[in-house]
This record gives sequence, structure tokens and C-alpha cells, in this order.
Amino acid sequence: MAACPRADIVRSGEVGVYHCWNGCVRRAFLCGHDPLTGKNFDYRRDWILSQDQLLARLFAVEIAFHAEMSNHIHLVLRSRPDVVAHWSDEEVAWRWLKIARLKRGHDKEPPEPTEAQLQAQLAREGRVEQLRRRLSSVSWFMGALCENIARRSNQEDGCRGKFWESRYGCRDLADEAAILVAGIYVDLNPIRAGEAQRPEEACHSSAYDRIQGRPVRLYQARDISCTGSADVAVPHSAASAGTMPPDAWLCELTLAEGPDADVGNAVVSRTPWRASDKGILPVRLDDYLKLLDWTGRQVCAGKRGAIPGDLAPLLERLRIRQEAWVKTVERFD
Repeated sequence: MAACPRADIVRSGEVGVYHCWNGCVRRAFLCGHDPLTGKNFDYRRDWILSQDQLLARLFAVEIAFHAEMSNHIHLVLRSRPDVVAHWSDEEVAWRWLKIARLKRGHDKEPPEPTEAQLQAQLAREGRVEQLRRRLSSVSWFMGALCENIARRSNQEDGCRGKFWESRYGCRDLADEAAILVAGIYVDLNPIRAGEAQRPEEACHSSAYDRIQGRPVRLYQARDISCTGSADVAVPHSAASAGTMPPDAWLCELTLAEGPDADVGNAVVSRTPWRASDKGILPVRLDDYLKLLDWTGRQVCAGKRGAIPGDLAPLLERLRIRQEAWVKTVERFD
């Protein structure tokens, strides 16, 4: 069966949410334990995670969920052309020059572009508009991520050729129900593969990051309740100190309530680690983690149980049939 053209899946110039994945092709376990050589390549997952964090700062593409497996990766990405529209021409050129250095295999924060390099980009007719499109493109995001890891892995292995499949997989997540299913599926990948028994142990997943960041959020929420100011929740001190809360680079999980709640958050992030502060689901973190934990128990144990009473309204709100939930997550791929 012929692959669907990418242009039929990804809506260029529109905000969209997509489940993207890619796998290693040379031999299995190139990001895990290689049974042929006995060498453990788990540290390459840290490479991927580090690149995710760097690219989330530079692209107008938000990472909602992620999982780095032994021989493939999963990402749920949201493209934000509306955010790019608010960036100046100089910022667009600056971001792209940083990304270009990362693509070539740099493993750390790339050096600052020179003034001559910036002016060269700005002087080319139509270049800035081209870069605006690229900076909100999931294809360019996946290309930058995969090229970086492939170059570094090939250099380490002393070989040339493909590291990843030539075409990454992509699925359009058209509504909130689809986003929730995809998020649960991605976060359960390490558990289904037997790499972890519980979400809090799956250290290369978005669930792990959000669990690690939960105490920080609770502390910030307490400060807000004491001061009455939402500005306290913005980690400016962490940004100035160069430290990042565990999940600050991920897309905000919970959509704020109220008709105008996300208007400000939809434009530019108040932190340096992601494109915006807009949430992606009408689900609180604790409810999401409860649903993730319960679903993982059903999927991995091969059992069917009743949806807990406190989680049932969540699925009803997203128009998901309770009796089909576990089967949908299991068969998502």
C-alpha cells in the first residue's frame, strides 16, 4: 500500500497536532542494548532528549508527548505558525542559524550567529518568509532531530549511510480525544516494551518529565494562592540561573478555563524553553496520570476492568466510549 503524501496529512500554515515516529534501520537496538556487540547505547536516548529540548526552544513546534525507545522514537507535536508570525525577522534568522548548526551534529548549545551571518539571511529576497514556514513545520523539526542523531551515531560507529528510516511516520490528531489517546499510547510505550514497570520509572518519556515537574508546579500553585499573582508561577529565576524545571520544555498539558484564558498564552511563552504556554488538553495533570496508570495496568496485564468513577467523566467530556478505551490505546499503532 502506497504511503500517503505528507502534504495530505500535515496542514501547512495551520495550527495542527501530529503523532510522529521514526525507527533505526541498520540494526535493532541502536539506541539500547545491542545483542551482537554487547554494547549498550542507552546514552543515545539522552542525546535525543537533549536535542528535543534544544529544538523546542528554537522551533515554533511544541512537544506535547515523547518516548525514546531502544530502536524508535515517538513524538506528539503541535505546529504553531501563529507564534512564528509574532517573531521579528531578526529573530527568525537567528533561530534558523542556531538550528542549522545543531543539524550538523553539534551536541550542545550552538554558538551565537555572527552579525554578518544574520545580515546574509535577511538580505536574501523571500528568505525570511521561507524560514518562518520551516520554523513551524513538523517535517523540518523531525529532519533537524534525526539528522543530528544520525550524524553523531555514524561518527561514533565509524560508518556512513542511513541511521533512521528515510521517511518518518506521521498521523494527524484531529481532535482532543485523538490527542489523549496518542499521549497515553506514547507514554505507555516503555511499559509495554518491558523497559519500566511504572510511569515514574520510564525516564525517557513525557510522563516521567511531568511527574518529576509536579512538585515544582504544586509549589508554584501554593505561592500563587498566597500572593494572588499568577506571575509567580513563571520560572524567571530558573531561566536566569540557567536551570530548567523537568517538564518546562514540554507543551503545557492543561488548557486554561474560561473563554479568554488562553489568549495571552497562545502568542509567546513567558519562559525561554518552549514556543508558547498554551495547553493542549482539557485535562488536569493528576487526572491524566491516573488515567495513564489505570490504562497501563489493563493493557500490560491483558485484563479488562471498569473505568474508575473519578475518571469516567473525563472520557465522557471528550466523547470517548469507556468500553472502547483500552482497545483503542492497544490498537493505536
